[in-house]
Amino acid sequence: MTIEESNTCNGASVARRAHLISKGITVFTLLAILGIVSVLGIAGSIVMSVRDGYRRQPKQTFARTV
Repeated sequence: MTIEESNTCNGASVARRAHLISKGITVFTLLAILGIVSVLGIAGSIVMSVRDGYRRQPKQTFARTV
């Protein structure tokens, strides 16, 4: 980050990023991490539902006893 003088003739100092490319790399990295976490979350949900027997029909129906 660099401190530069403002171009509004009021003498104010403005903080600006030195490299815009680093912002692009950071955004890309964060989006990549978010994508990986999303895919892992979906895969984890599928694995858990398979292990838990989600929507599996029972082999034998049980009659209610009164």
